[in-house]
Amino acid sequence: MPTILYLCGTQDPPTVGARIAREGDARWLPSGELEVARGEGEQRTSYRFLFHASAANAAAELARTLCDLVVVDNRPDPRRPYRSFAATPAGKLLPVLSSLRGGSRNVSRRQLVLLLSTGETLARDVYVAGAMKLGGYVVDPFVEPDRPGQGFLDQLATMLGTRRPGKLALCLSGGGIEGLIYELGVLRALDEFLVNRKIPDFDIFCGISAGAILAAFLANGVPVAELIAGFKDGTETLDAVDRSILFHPNAGELVARLGGLARGLLRRALGGPGGLRAGPDAAEGRTASSLARFDVIETLMRIVPGGFFSGHRLRWYLEEQLTRAGRTNCFRQLRKELYIGATDQDSGRPVVFGEAGYRDVPISHAVRASSALVPYYPPEPLLGRYMVDGAFTRTTNFSVAIRHGARLVTIVNPFVPLLGARPGATDREGGAFAALQGVKALVHSRFEQAFLHIDEVYPDVDFHVFIPEGEELEQLTGTLMKFFYRVEIADLAYEHTMARLRRQMPGIAEQFRRHGLILRDPRSEEPVALSGPAPAAPAVPDVAARAG
Repeated sequence: MPTILYLCGTQDPPTVGARIAREGDARWLPSGELEVARGEGEQRTSYRFLFHASAANAAAELARTLCDLVVVDNRPDPRRPYRSFAATPAGKLLPVLSSLRGGSRNVSRRQLVLLLSTGETLARDVYVAGAMKLGGYVVDPFVEPDRPGQGFLDQLATMLGTRRPGKLALCLSGGGIEGLIYELGVLRALDEFLVNRKIPDFDIFCGISAGAILAAFLANGVPVAELIAGFKDGTETLDAVDRSILFHPNAGELVARLGGLARGLLRRALGGPGGLRAGPDAAEGRTASSLARFDVIETLMRIVPGGFFSGHRLRWYLEEQLTRAGRTNCFRQLRKELYIGATDQDSGRPVVFGEAGYRDVPISHAVRASSALVPYYPPEPLLGRYMVDGAFTRTTNFSVAIRHGARLVTIVNPFVPLLGARPGATDREGGAFAALQGVKALVHSRFEQAFLHIDEVYPDVDFHVFIPEGEELEQLTGTLMKFFYRVEIADLAYEHTMARLRRQMPGIAEQFRRHGLILRDPRSEEPVALSGPAPAAPAVPDVAARAG
Protein backbone atom coordinates (compact mmCIF):
# COMPACT_ATOMS: atom_id res chain seq x y z
CA MET A 1 0.00 0.00 0.00
CA PRO A 2 1.73 3.22 -1.12
CA THR A 3 2.01 5.80 1.64
CA ILE A 4 1.47 9.42 0.58
CA LEU A 5 2.19 12.37 2.84
CA TYR A 6 -0.02 15.36 2.01
CA LEU A 7 1.15 18.79 3.14
CA CYS A 8 -1.94 20.96 3.16
CA GLY A 9 -1.83 24.55 1.98
CA THR A 10 -4.83 26.80 2.38
CA GLN A 11 -7.29 23.91 2.87
CA ASP A 12 -7.66 21.79 6.00
CA PRO A 13 -7.23 17.95 6.01
CA PRO A 14 -10.98 17.10 6.26
CA THR A 15 -11.75 19.20 3.17
CA VAL A 16 -8.87 17.67 1.19
CA GLY A 17 -9.71 14.17 2.38
CA ALA A 18 -13.35 14.54 1.38
CA ARG A 19 -12.28 15.52 -2.13
CA ILE A 20 -9.84 12.61 -2.49
CA ALA A 21 -12.45 10.18 -1.09
CA ARG A 22 -14.67 10.79 -4.11
CA GLU A 23 -12.22 8.92 -6.35
CA GLY A 24 -12.48 5.56 -4.58
CA ASP A 25 -13.67 3.57 -1.59
CA ALA A 26 -12.40 5.61 1.35
CA ARG A 27 -12.36 5.28 5.11
CA TRP A 28 -10.88 7.43 7.84
CA LEU A 29 -8.69 5.53 10.31
CA PRO A 30 -8.65 6.29 14.07
CA SER A 31 -5.10 7.66 13.61
CA GLY A 32 -6.44 10.43 11.35
CA GLU A 33 -5.11 8.80 8.18
CA LEU A 34 -7.20 8.28 5.06
CA GLU A 35 -7.22 4.98 3.20
CA VAL A 36 -8.54 4.99 -0.37
CA ALA A 37 -9.00 1.83 -2.48
CA ARG A 38 -9.64 1.67 -6.23
CA GLY A 39 -10.14 -1.08 -8.82
CA GLU A 40 -11.31 -4.68 -8.59
CA GLY A 41 -9.64 -8.02 -7.97
CA GLU A 42 -5.91 -8.17 -8.67
CA GLN A 43 -6.07 -4.63 -10.06
CA ARG A 44 -7.33 -3.21 -6.78
CA THR A 45 -4.90 -0.71 -5.29
CA SER A 46 -5.02 1.07 -1.94
CA TYR A 47 -3.42 4.37 -0.96
CA ARG A 48 -2.69 5.62 2.54
CA PHE A 49 -2.70 9.40 3.06
CA LEU A 50 -1.04 11.17 6.00
CA PHE A 51 -2.14 14.80 6.35
CA HIS A 52 -0.12 17.63 7.91
CA ALA A 53 -0.88 21.33 8.08
CA SER A 54 2.67 22.69 8.51
CA ALA A 55 6.05 22.05 6.92
CA ALA A 56 7.65 21.47 10.33
CA ASN A 57 5.17 18.70 11.21
CA ALA A 58 5.53 17.17 7.75
CA ALA A 59 9.33 17.10 8.08
CA ALA A 60 9.08 15.47 11.50
CA GLU A 61 6.80 12.82 10.00
CA LEU A 62 9.22 12.16 7.17
CA ALA A 63 12.06 11.69 9.65
CA ARG A 64 10.26 8.70 11.16
CA THR A 65 8.04 7.37 8.35
CA LEU A 66 8.95 5.93 4.98
CA CYS A 67 6.70 7.54 2.35
CA ASP A 68 6.40 6.71 -1.34
CA LEU A 69 5.27 10.20 -2.35
CA VAL A 70 5.00 13.65 -0.79
CA VAL A 71 2.25 15.88 -2.15
CA VAL A 72 2.65 19.56 -1.33
CA ASP A 73 -0.35 21.81 -1.94
CA ASN A 74 1.38 24.95 -3.20
CA ARG A 75 -1.77 26.63 -4.48
CA PRO A 76 -2.03 30.19 -3.12
CA ASP A 77 -5.05 31.82 -1.55
CA PRO A 78 -6.32 34.25 -4.23
CA ARG A 79 -6.84 36.85 -1.52
CA ARG A 80 -3.32 36.51 -0.12
CA PRO A 81 -0.88 35.17 -2.75
CA TYR A 82 2.60 34.06 -1.65
CA ARG A 83 5.14 36.80 -2.21
CA SER A 84 7.96 34.36 -2.99
CA PHE A 85 8.49 30.61 -3.46
CA ALA A 86 10.30 30.47 -0.12
CA ALA A 87 7.07 31.49 1.61
CA THR A 88 5.08 28.61 0.08
CA PRO A 89 4.63 25.25 1.85
CA ALA A 90 7.13 23.66 -0.56
CA GLY A 91 9.58 26.49 -0.02
CA LYS A 92 9.45 25.86 3.73
CA LEU A 93 9.66 22.07 3.49
CA LEU A 94 12.60 21.67 1.10
CA PRO A 95 15.29 23.30 3.32
CA VAL A 96 14.22 21.16 6.28
CA LEU A 97 14.45 17.97 4.22
CA SER A 98 17.92 18.92 2.99
CA SER A 99 19.12 19.33 6.58
CA LEU A 100 18.02 15.86 7.69
CA ARG A 101 20.88 13.45 8.30
CA GLY A 102 21.37 10.44 6.02
CA GLY A 103 19.65 7.81 8.15
CA SER A 104 16.72 10.07 8.99
CA ARG A 105 15.91 11.22 5.47
CA ASN A 106 13.27 8.86 4.12
CA VAL A 107 12.28 10.80 1.01
CA SER A 108 14.08 12.33 -1.96
CA ARG A 109 13.29 15.34 -4.12
CA ARG A 110 12.08 13.07 -6.91
CA GLN A 111 9.29 11.92 -4.62
CA LEU A 112 7.94 15.47 -4.14
CA VAL A 113 4.90 16.52 -6.18
CA LEU A 114 3.57 20.09 -6.20
CA LEU A 115 -0.11 20.96 -6.54
CA LEU A 116 -0.39 24.20 -8.51
CA SER A 117 -3.20 26.38 -9.79
CA THR A 118 -3.53 28.47 -12.90
CA GLY A 119 -2.52 32.04 -12.21
CA GLU A 120 0.38 34.43 -11.81
CA THR A 121 2.56 32.04 -9.78
CA LEU A 122 2.18 29.02 -12.09
CA ALA A 123 5.14 29.79 -14.38
CA ARG A 124 7.41 30.51 -11.39
CA ASP A 125 6.51 27.30 -9.52
CA VAL A 126 6.83 25.14 -12.65
CA TYR A 127 10.30 26.60 -13.24
CA VAL A 128 11.35 25.91 -9.63
CA ALA A 129 10.01 22.33 -9.80
CA GLY A 130 12.13 21.71 -12.87
CA ALA A 131 15.24 23.50 -11.60
CA MET A 132 15.15 21.60 -8.30
CA LYS A 133 14.41 18.30 -10.09
CA LEU A 134 11.25 17.56 -8.15
CA GLY A 135 9.09 14.58 -9.00
CA GLY A 136 6.50 16.62 -10.86
CA TYR A 137 3.47 18.84 -10.48
CA VAL A 138 -0.30 18.74 -10.99
CA VAL A 139 -2.16 21.84 -12.14
CA ASP A 140 -5.69 22.35 -10.79
CA PRO A 141 -5.74 18.84 -9.27
CA PHE A 142 -9.39 18.61 -8.23
CA VAL A 143 -11.00 19.97 -11.38
CA GLU A 144 -13.24 17.37 -13.02
CA PRO A 145 -11.17 15.58 -15.72
CA ASP A 146 -12.12 15.74 -19.39
CA ARG A 147 -11.99 11.94 -19.73
CA PRO A 148 -11.54 8.87 -17.49
CA GLY A 149 -8.04 8.12 -16.18
CA GLN A 150 -7.08 11.76 -15.63
CA GLY A 151 -8.27 12.16 -12.04
CA PHE A 152 -6.08 13.20 -9.12
CA LEU A 153 -5.32 9.62 -8.00
CA ASP A 154 -4.66 8.59 -11.60
CA GLN A 155 -1.96 11.23 -11.89
CA LEU A 156 -0.44 10.23 -8.54
CA ALA A 157 -0.41 6.58 -9.63
CA THR A 158 1.56 7.55 -12.73
CA MET A 159 4.10 9.43 -10.63
CA LEU A 160 4.43 6.58 -8.16
CA GLY A 161 5.32 4.24 -11.00
CA THR A 162 7.18 1.01 -10.35
CA ARG A 163 10.92 0.79 -10.09
CA ARG A 164 12.20 -2.28 -11.90
CA PRO A 165 13.43 -5.00 -9.54
CA GLY A 166 17.05 -6.00 -9.64
CA LYS A 167 19.76 -7.38 -7.42
CA LEU A 168 19.66 -6.94 -3.64
CA ALA A 169 22.79 -5.42 -2.12
CA LEU A 170 24.05 -5.03 1.42
CA CYS A 171 26.77 -2.41 2.00
CA LEU A 172 28.59 -2.41 5.34
CA SER A 173 31.02 0.33 6.35
CA GLY A 174 33.77 0.45 8.97
CA GLY A 175 33.71 1.58 12.57
CA GLY A 176 36.13 -0.73 14.36
CA ILE A 177 35.01 -3.49 16.66
CA GLU A 178 32.18 -1.42 18.09
CA GLY A 179 30.93 -0.71 14.59
CA LEU A 180 31.02 -4.39 13.69
CA ILE A 181 28.95 -5.24 16.76
CA TYR A 182 26.45 -2.48 15.91
CA GLU A 183 26.13 -3.86 12.39
CA LEU A 184 25.42 -7.33 13.77
CA GLY A 185 22.59 -5.93 15.91
CA VAL A 186 21.03 -4.15 12.91
CA LEU A 187 21.35 -7.23 10.68
CA ARG A 188 19.82 -9.45 13.33
CA ALA A 189 16.70 -7.26 13.45
CA LEU A 190 16.39 -6.98 9.67
CA ASP A 191 16.95 -10.70 9.24
CA GLU A 192 14.10 -11.48 11.64
CA PHE A 193 11.74 -9.29 9.61
CA LEU A 194 12.60 -10.94 6.29
CA VAL A 195 10.35 -13.87 5.36
CA ASN A 196 11.22 -15.31 1.95
CA ARG A 197 14.88 -14.31 1.69
CA LYS A 198 17.31 -13.85 4.58
CA ILE A 199 20.37 -11.59 4.65
CA PRO A 200 22.81 -14.23 3.25
CA ASP A 201 20.37 -14.69 0.32
CA PHE A 202 21.11 -11.19 -0.99
CA ASP A 203 22.96 -11.00 -4.30
CA ILE A 204 25.73 -8.46 -3.62
CA PHE A 205 27.80 -7.79 -0.51
CA CYS A 206 30.06 -4.76 -0.22
CA GLY A 207 32.29 -4.33 2.80
CA ILE A 208 34.85 -1.84 3.99
CA SER A 209 37.08 -2.26 7.06
CA ALA A 210 35.06 -3.93 9.85
CA GLY A 211 32.16 -4.31 7.43
CA ALA A 212 34.42 -6.31 5.11
CA ILE A 213 34.77 -9.01 7.77
CA LEU A 214 31.00 -9.46 8.00
CA ALA A 215 30.54 -9.22 4.22
CA ALA A 216 33.05 -12.03 3.64
CA PHE A 217 31.11 -14.41 5.89
CA LEU A 218 27.66 -13.36 4.66
CA ALA A 219 28.72 -13.85 1.03
CA ASN A 220 29.73 -17.36 2.07
CA GLY A 221 26.20 -18.02 3.30
CA VAL A 222 26.87 -17.83 7.05
CA PRO A 223 23.59 -16.92 8.84
CA VAL A 224 23.52 -13.77 10.94
CA ALA A 225 22.65 -15.72 14.10
CA GLU A 226 25.72 -17.93 13.64
CA LEU A 227 27.95 -14.89 13.16
CA ILE A 228 26.71 -13.39 16.42
CA ALA A 229 27.17 -16.65 18.34
CA GLY A 230 30.49 -17.40 16.67
CA PHE A 231 32.16 -14.05 17.25
CA LYS A 232 30.97 -14.03 20.85
CA ASP A 233 31.54 -17.57 22.15
CA GLY A 234 32.35 -19.69 19.11
CA THR A 235 30.32 -22.43 17.43
CA GLU A 236 31.10 -25.82 15.88
CA THR A 237 31.96 -24.18 12.55
CA LEU A 238 33.07 -20.69 13.59
CA ASP A 239 35.78 -19.94 16.15
CA ALA A 240 35.48 -17.05 18.56
CA VAL A 241 37.70 -14.00 18.19
CA ASP A 242 40.04 -13.37 21.13
CA ARG A 243 42.43 -10.59 22.05
CA SER A 244 45.50 -12.32 20.64
CA ILE A 245 43.97 -12.28 17.16
CA LEU A 246 43.19 -8.58 17.14
CA PHE A 247 45.83 -7.10 19.40
CA HIS A 248 49.02 -8.98 18.57
CA PRO A 249 51.80 -6.33 18.94
CA ASN A 250 53.63 -5.30 15.80
CA ALA A 251 56.99 -6.07 17.41
CA GLY A 252 58.59 -7.40 14.22
CA GLU A 253 58.30 -4.12 12.36
CA LEU A 254 59.49 -2.14 15.39
CA VAL A 255 62.62 -4.33 15.66
CA ALA A 256 63.26 -3.97 11.93
CA ARG A 257 62.96 -0.17 12.10
CA LEU A 258 65.28 -0.02 15.13
CA GLY A 259 67.79 -2.17 13.25
CA GLY A 260 67.59 0.14 10.27
CA LEU A 261 68.16 3.14 12.56
CA ALA A 262 71.21 1.48 14.12
CA ARG A 263 72.69 0.71 10.70
CA GLY A 264 72.05 4.28 9.57
CA LEU A 265 73.75 5.72 12.65
CA LEU A 266 76.69 3.41 12.14
CA ARG A 267 77.10 4.51 8.54
CA ARG A 268 76.95 8.15 9.62
CA ALA A 269 79.54 7.52 12.34
CA LEU A 270 81.88 5.82 9.88
CA GLY A 271 81.41 8.53 7.30
CA GLY A 272 79.91 6.23 4.71
CA PRO A 273 81.60 3.39 2.75
CA GLY A 274 85.35 3.36 3.33
CA GLY A 275 85.07 6.17 5.87
CA LEU A 276 87.83 4.87 8.19
CA ARG A 277 90.42 4.41 5.51
CA ALA A 278 91.60 8.06 5.65
CA GLY A 279 92.88 7.65 9.20
CA PRO A 280 91.46 8.07 12.73
CA ASP A 281 91.64 11.88 12.82
CA ALA A 282 89.62 12.25 9.63
CA ALA A 283 87.15 9.65 10.83
CA GLU A 284 86.66 11.48 14.12
CA GLY A 285 85.96 14.73 12.24
CA ARG A 286 83.41 13.10 9.95
CA THR A 287 81.67 11.46 12.92
CA ALA A 288 81.24 14.79 14.69
CA SER A 289 79.97 16.41 11.51
CA SER A 290 77.46 13.58 10.81
CA LEU A 291 76.08 13.57 14.33
CA ALA A 292 75.73 17.35 14.24
CA ARG A 293 73.46 17.00 11.23
CA PHE A 294 71.47 14.22 12.95
CA ASP A 295 67.79 15.22 13.25
CA VAL A 296 66.50 13.56 16.44
CA ILE A 297 62.79 14.24 15.90
CA GLU A 298 62.79 13.13 12.27
CA THR A 299 64.62 9.93 13.16
CA LEU A 300 62.30 9.11 16.03
CA MET A 301 59.30 9.59 13.76
CA ARG A 302 60.74 7.03 11.36
CA ILE A 303 61.00 4.51 14.20
CA VAL A 304 57.23 4.51 14.75
CA PRO A 305 55.82 1.40 13.02
CA GLY A 306 52.99 1.56 10.48
CA GLY A 307 50.63 0.07 13.05
CA PHE A 308 50.50 -0.81 16.74
CA PHE A 309 49.21 -4.32 15.95
CA SER A 310 50.53 -6.60 13.22
CA GLY A 311 47.21 -7.84 11.79
CA HIS A 312 48.83 -11.12 10.71
CA ARG A 313 46.72 -13.18 13.09
CA LEU A 314 43.53 -11.55 11.84
CA ARG A 315 44.45 -12.63 8.31
CA TRP A 316 45.27 -16.16 9.52
CA TYR A 317 41.99 -16.35 11.44
CA LEU A 318 39.98 -15.30 8.38
CA GLU A 319 41.84 -17.74 6.14
CA GLU A 320 41.12 -20.63 8.51
CA GLN A 321 37.43 -19.75 9.00
CA LEU A 322 36.79 -19.18 5.29
CA THR A 323 38.23 -22.57 4.27
CA ARG A 324 36.01 -24.75 6.45
CA ALA A 325 32.34 -25.78 6.60
CA GLY A 326 31.84 -25.41 2.84
CA ARG A 327 33.11 -21.82 2.68
CA THR A 328 35.67 -20.45 0.28
CA ASN A 329 38.50 -17.96 0.47
CA CYS A 330 38.34 -17.34 -3.29
CA PHE A 331 36.31 -14.58 -4.93
CA ARG A 332 35.79 -16.68 -8.08
CA GLN A 333 34.28 -19.61 -6.19
CA LEU A 334 31.61 -17.61 -4.35
CA ARG A 335 27.98 -18.07 -5.38
CA LYS A 336 27.36 -14.44 -4.37
CA GLU A 337 29.11 -11.27 -5.43
CA LEU A 338 31.56 -9.87 -2.88
CA TYR A 339 33.35 -6.54 -3.21
CA ILE A 340 35.91 -5.45 -0.62
CA GLY A 341 37.03 -1.80 -0.62
CA ALA A 342 40.60 -0.75 0.19
CA THR A 343 42.89 2.20 -0.56
CA ASP A 344 46.22 2.24 -2.36
CA GLN A 345 48.31 4.05 0.26
CA ASP A 346 50.81 5.61 -2.15
CA SER A 347 48.44 6.69 -4.95
CA GLY A 348 45.48 7.49 -2.67
CA ARG A 349 43.11 5.70 -5.07
CA PRO A 350 40.29 3.33 -4.08
CA VAL A 351 40.68 -0.36 -4.90
CA VAL A 352 37.79 -2.85 -5.09
CA PHE A 353 38.80 -6.47 -4.56
CA GLY A 354 36.39 -8.82 -6.30
CA GLU A 355 36.17 -6.72 -9.44
CA ALA A 356 38.01 -7.52 -12.68
CA GLY A 357 41.75 -7.44 -12.12
CA TYR A 358 41.40 -7.90 -8.36
CA ARG A 359 39.67 -11.31 -8.13
CA ASP A 360 42.71 -13.51 -7.63
CA VAL A 361 43.64 -12.07 -4.24
CA PRO A 362 42.47 -14.34 -1.38
CA ILE A 363 39.45 -12.91 0.44
CA SER A 364 41.31 -13.04 3.76
CA HIS A 365 44.09 -10.83 2.36
CA ALA A 366 41.57 -8.40 0.87
CA VAL A 367 39.73 -8.09 4.18
CA ARG A 368 42.99 -7.59 6.05
CA ALA A 369 43.92 -4.81 3.59
CA SER A 370 40.51 -3.18 3.94
CA SER A 371 40.92 -3.20 7.74
CA ALA A 372 44.41 -1.66 7.76
CA LEU A 373 43.44 1.52 9.58
CA VAL A 374 46.71 3.30 10.32
CA PRO A 375 47.97 3.66 13.05
CA TYR A 376 46.19 0.57 14.43
CA TYR A 377 47.23 -1.84 11.66
CA PRO A 378 50.06 -1.40 9.12
CA PRO A 379 49.47 -1.55 5.36
CA GLU A 380 48.95 -4.91 3.65
CA PRO A 381 51.34 -5.53 0.71
CA LEU A 382 49.25 -6.86 -2.21
CA LEU A 383 49.85 -6.98 -5.97
CA GLY A 384 53.07 -5.01 -5.56
CA ARG A 385 51.26 -2.14 -3.77
CA TYR A 386 50.63 -1.17 -0.14
CA MET A 387 46.91 -1.27 0.76
CA VAL A 388 45.23 0.46 3.70
CA ASP A 389 41.71 0.92 5.06
CA GLY A 390 39.04 1.50 2.42
CA ALA A 391 37.36 4.19 4.54
CA PHE A 392 40.14 6.61 3.59
CA THR A 393 38.60 6.93 0.11
CA ARG A 394 35.04 5.55 0.34
CA THR A 395 32.48 4.95 3.06
CA THR A 396 30.22 2.11 1.88
CA ASN A 397 30.90 1.39 -1.82
CA PHE A 398 27.18 1.60 -2.65
CA SER A 399 28.11 2.89 -6.12
CA VAL A 400 29.98 -0.36 -6.72
CA ALA A 401 26.84 -2.34 -5.85
CA ILE A 402 24.75 -0.24 -8.25
CA ARG A 403 27.33 -0.65 -11.00
CA HIS A 404 26.89 -4.39 -10.69
CA GLY A 405 23.11 -4.29 -10.96
CA ALA A 406 21.76 -3.56 -7.47
CA ARG A 407 18.32 -1.94 -7.35
CA LEU A 408 17.68 -2.21 -3.61
CA VAL A 409 20.67 -1.13 -1.54
CA THR A 410 20.64 -1.56 2.23
CA ILE A 411 23.41 0.39 3.95
CA VAL A 412 24.62 0.04 7.54
CA ASN A 413 27.04 2.80 8.51
CA PRO A 414 28.11 3.07 12.17
CA PHE A 415 31.06 5.37 11.42
CA VAL A 416 29.27 8.47 12.72
CA PRO A 417 30.68 11.21 15.00
CA LEU A 418 29.09 12.02 18.34
CA LEU A 419 27.17 15.29 18.18
CA GLY A 420 27.58 17.01 21.54
CA ALA A 421 25.77 20.13 22.66
CA ARG A 422 28.23 20.96 25.46
CA PRO A 423 31.24 23.05 24.35
CA GLY A 424 34.52 21.23 25.00
CA ALA A 425 32.91 17.82 25.59
CA THR A 426 35.08 16.20 22.91
CA ASP A 427 38.29 17.88 24.08
CA ARG A 428 37.77 16.70 27.66
CA GLU A 429 37.91 13.08 26.47
CA GLY A 430 41.52 13.47 25.38
CA GLY A 431 43.50 13.77 22.17
CA ALA A 432 42.93 10.21 20.91
CA PHE A 433 39.18 10.59 21.23
CA ALA A 434 39.26 14.03 19.57
CA ALA A 435 41.32 12.67 16.67
CA LEU A 436 38.86 9.81 16.20
CA GLN A 437 35.94 12.24 16.22
CA GLY A 438 37.69 14.29 13.55
CA VAL A 439 38.18 11.23 11.32
CA LYS A 440 34.54 10.22 11.83
CA ALA A 441 33.35 13.72 10.99
CA LEU A 442 35.38 13.77 7.74
CA VAL A 443 34.22 10.32 6.64
CA HIS A 444 30.58 10.86 7.56
CA SER A 445 30.39 14.30 5.95
CA ARG A 446 31.61 12.67 2.72
CA PHE A 447 28.88 10.04 3.10
CA GLU A 448 26.18 12.65 3.66
CA GLN A 449 27.41 14.72 0.73
CA ALA A 450 27.18 11.67 -1.52
CA PHE A 451 23.57 11.14 -0.41
CA LEU A 452 22.56 14.75 -0.87
CA HIS A 453 21.69 14.21 -4.55
CA ILE A 454 21.54 10.42 -4.58
CA ASP A 455 18.04 10.35 -6.06
CA GLU A 456 19.17 12.48 -8.99
CA VAL A 457 22.15 10.24 -9.74
CA TYR A 458 20.34 6.92 -9.24
CA PRO A 459 16.62 7.57 -9.77
CA ASP A 460 15.78 3.87 -10.30
CA VAL A 461 17.44 2.58 -7.11
CA ASP A 462 15.82 2.24 -3.69
CA PHE A 463 18.02 2.91 -0.66
CA HIS A 464 17.56 2.11 2.99
CA VAL A 465 20.15 3.44 5.44
CA PHE A 466 20.79 2.46 9.06
CA ILE A 467 23.02 4.76 11.12
CA PRO A 468 23.28 4.98 14.91
CA GLU A 469 21.40 7.79 16.61
CA GLY A 470 20.65 8.81 20.19
CA GLU A 471 21.46 6.06 22.69
CA GLU A 472 23.13 3.95 20.02
CA LEU A 473 25.55 6.74 19.14
CA GLU A 474 26.43 7.31 22.79
CA GLN A 475 27.49 3.66 23.07
CA LEU A 476 29.83 4.03 20.08
CA THR A 477 31.96 6.87 21.44
CA GLY A 478 34.85 4.76 22.74
CA THR A 479 37.99 3.68 20.95
CA LEU A 480 37.67 1.73 17.72
CA MET A 481 39.60 -1.11 19.31
CA LYS A 482 37.42 -1.93 22.33
CA PHE A 483 37.38 -5.69 22.58
CA PHE A 484 34.52 -8.07 21.89
CA TYR A 485 31.82 -8.58 22.82
CA ARG A 486 29.94 -5.52 24.03
CA VAL A 487 26.50 -7.04 24.30
CA GLU A 488 24.89 -3.70 25.11
CA ILE A 489 25.82 -2.31 21.68
CA ALA A 490 24.38 -5.30 19.80
CA ASP A 491 21.22 -5.37 21.93
CA LEU A 492 20.65 -1.63 21.63
CA ALA A 493 21.16 -1.69 17.86
CA TYR A 494 18.78 -4.64 17.62
CA GLU A 495 16.07 -3.01 19.72
CA HIS A 496 16.29 0.36 17.94
CA THR A 497 16.20 -1.28 14.53
CA MET A 498 13.21 -3.43 15.48
CA ALA A 499 11.39 -0.31 16.70
CA ARG A 500 12.26 1.59 13.54
CA LEU A 501 11.07 -1.21 11.26
CA ARG A 502 7.78 -1.47 13.14
CA ARG A 503 7.33 2.29 13.04
CA GLN A 504 7.90 2.45 9.29
CA MET A 505 5.65 -0.46 8.38
CA PRO A 506 3.94 -0.82 5.98
CA GLY A 507 5.88 1.77 3.97
CA ILE A 508 9.17 -0.11 4.14
CA ALA A 509 7.34 -3.37 3.39
CA GLU A 510 5.97 -1.86 0.19
CA GLN A 511 9.44 -0.68 -0.82
CA PHE A 512 10.98 -4.10 -0.21
CA ARG A 513 8.05 -5.84 -1.91
CA ARG A 514 8.94 -4.11 -5.17
CA HIS A 515 12.17 -6.09 -5.11
CA GLY A 516 10.73 -9.48 -4.22
CA LEU A 517 11.14 -9.31 -0.43
CA ILE A 518 8.34 -10.06 2.02
CA LEU A 519 8.53 -8.54 5.50
CA ARG A 520 6.73 -9.70 8.60
CA ASP A 521 6.87 -8.42 12.14
CA PRO A 522 8.20 -11.34 14.23
CA ARG A 523 5.45 -10.56 16.76
CA SER A 524 2.82 -11.11 14.08
CA GLU A 525 1.91 -14.36 12.36
CA GLU A 526 1.05 -12.77 8.99
CA PRO A 527 3.13 -10.73 6.54
CA VAL A 528 2.20 -7.09 6.13
CA ALA A 529 -0.82 -6.67 3.84
CA LEU A 530 0.31 -5.10 0.59
CA SER A 531 -1.29 -3.98 -2.63
CA GLY A 532 -0.72 -6.23 -5.62
CA PRO A 533 1.40 -9.35 -5.98
CA ALA A 534 5.06 -9.31 -5.07
CA PRO A 535 7.46 -9.50 -8.01
CA ALA A 536 9.47 -12.65 -8.51
CA ALA A 537 12.81 -12.72 -6.75
CA PRO A 538 15.81 -12.19 -9.06
CA ALA A 539 17.52 -15.37 -10.14
CA VAL A 540 20.90 -16.26 -8.67
CA PRO A 541 23.62 -15.51 -11.26
CA ASP A 542 25.32 -18.51 -12.83
CA VAL A 543 28.66 -19.13 -11.14
CA ALA A 544 30.43 -20.26 -14.29
CA ALA A 545 29.24 -17.23 -16.21
CA ARG A 546 30.65 -14.93 -13.52
CA ALA A 547 33.97 -16.74 -13.18
CA GLY A 548 35.52 -14.75 -16.01
